[in-house]
Amino acid sequence: MYGVAGPKAPVGKYGQPVAPNLAVRHLCPNCQIDPPNIIEEYSHGDLVCADCASTFAGDEGGDDPSRVGGPSNPLLGNAPLETSISARDGRTGISRDLQRAQNRANQTSSGSGGKASPAQIQTAFARIVDFCDKMQLPRSVMERAQHVYIIGNDAHVAKGKNDDAVIAACIIYACRAAGAERSFREVCKVTKVSKSELGRVFNLLRNAVMASNSQNGVAHPQGLSSANQSAEGLLGRFVNYLDLGNKLGKDAKDIAVAAVAKSAIDGRSPLSIAAGVLYFTCILHGRSTTSKEIADIAGVSESTIKLICKKVAEDLDLVITPQMKGEFPNGYSALAALGRPNVPAAAKSSRAGTPSTTGDAANGTASSTKNSSTPAPDDGTKPATNGNTGTPNPDTKA
Repeated sequence: MYGVAGPKAPVGKYGQPVAPNLAVRHLCPNCQIDPPNIIEEYSHGDLVCADCASTFAGDEGGDDPSRVGGPSNPLLGNAPLETSISARDGRTGISRDLQRAQNRANQTSSGSGGKASPAQIQTAFARIVDFCDKMQLPRSVMERAQHVYIIGNDAHVAKGKNDDAVIAACIIYACRAAGAERSFREVCKVTKVSKSELGRVFNLLRNAVMASNSQNGVAHPQGLSSANQSAEGLLGRFVNYLDLGNKLGKDAKDIAVAAVAKSAIDGRSPLSIAAGVLYFTCILHGRSTTSKEIADIAGVSESTIKLICKKVAEDLDLVITPQMKGEFPNGYSALAALGRPNVPAAAKSSRAGTPSTTGDAANGTASSTKNSSTPAPDDGTKPATNGNTGTPNPDTKA
């Protein structure tokens, strides 16, 4: 049998078939013309389609050795750019003089008057990214915290303050503005800053941001969420941690809003309100979640959780809806018994030493006698007195 004349199919060195060409080809995303007619503009570093004149990036093919450095940050301006002076000056000493002049110029142009230098701002931004990654915060919160840091730096908030405290305050403000609630205790645990110092710096930073927003015409400054909004954000996280379900989480948020508005817990911290309302809702739904489990998640003592729950239960009909009352009758009965005032305990808590007239009035006896301070004589005779003063008359003979 004779073979067919003509060129043979390409084969490998050892007889295996040749793999197809998988080289990446840049096609214009708009016109999709193949073969493409793409021109690279070296002045801008972009790829331009010569057929439809559209511009697109050409970074899909891998690393480009002509593009170096990290992504640009508009908050830093020209801070990533720096000038280096070579030390090769032929041993004339000019480079050393130029370096000294450059250092003096950098010190006078930035970092004066309580403001941070570009290098310090870059370091602060890196620490913000690090802390946000540890707390698993989204990128939007991280960028907002960096923006708040720039506002605080322009307002000289960081002057004389701990850098970590300023960064922690920026993260707290950004979390409240973005709705990703984090408590002071959580941020202090990550940043190693005391709660009192963080509170002072946060108040200064909030005032600076409010002043900046008012100058820019922002009507509603962000980062000033109320107690019920903060409690709602914390409740969502606690419900997810304890795996209590969406139904209980929704009811807990509704109860938190009503409890802050209608009960006596308005002055409490959002963390305590969230933990107490969550325990209240677990009792209403008949869940077996204990106060200790909630305390371990929220970082609040069990006594505080039970106190908040009792205060909310005192206004039971005002904080829950009729639908909840009909849907969970057993839980409603348990909360009603918990919120019922304890009269004997209230009576025992009265001031010690105060005489009680209730029992004496019932027996028909008087609780005090007139002129009880004047002792009566043993022989039954009444001493002579001068008027109503109760003192003996000196003119009377014995």
